[in-house]
Amino acid sequence: MKQTWRVPLHDRVTPALVVKAPLGGYVVPVAWAAEVGERLALHGLAFGPLHAACEAVRVEAFRASRAQFAATPFEGRMRLRLEGRWQRETRDIRAGALFVPIAQPAARLVLHLLEPQAPDSLSAWGFFNACYEQKESLEPYVAEQIAREMLAGSGELAAEFARRLAADPAFAASPQARLGFFLRRHASWDEQFNLYPVLRVDELLAPAALPVK
Repeated sequence: MKQTWRVPLHDRVTPALVVKAPLGGYVVPVAWAAEVGERLALHGLAFGPLHAACEAVRVEAFRASRAQFAATPFEGRMRLRLEGRWQRETRDIRAGALFVPIAQPAARLVLHLLEPQAPDSLSAWGFFNACYEQKESLEPYVAEQIAREMLAGSGELAAEFARRLAADPAFAASPQARLGFFLRRHASWDEQFNLYPVLRVDELLAPAALPVK
């Protein structure tokens, strides 16, 4: 029996995420250089180590405002979705960090692997999950005392806290959120918590000749 099937033609792809490539490339810190370098090499990407430290480099760093882990593992890995944004910072970069230039034939693959919110990035596949796990915290009775001391010592902080209480009912109703407000402003706070461990740079930091691994 003859049948006529009408199949819609989808000849355009609308991206769910659009990112602007850095002018220079990406920097992978020393702590992650071996693991990330191994994956980059499998794809034949160009990259190389920094032979000397670079001080006070203007970079873009991605800080997550929310890190959502998958409920169950998939293909042996715990996937991750991030919300957040890139922001300008100044950082020292140690010798041995990897520089991955954007100026190479497989530039789009570089973006897919190293942009933290890309669906098939190393980040999405859970390679950096440890960066979004809070390792240290204070017991509430200690944190409360610290919060009181900080309020007493800074009128500006007290005013900011009062404004937040008035403007955000969910914040005002949550003891954890209120204590977190102070802990994030305390000297003991881990500055690298929720910091994606790959940086963007607008300049070339590696030697001109980059090997394709």
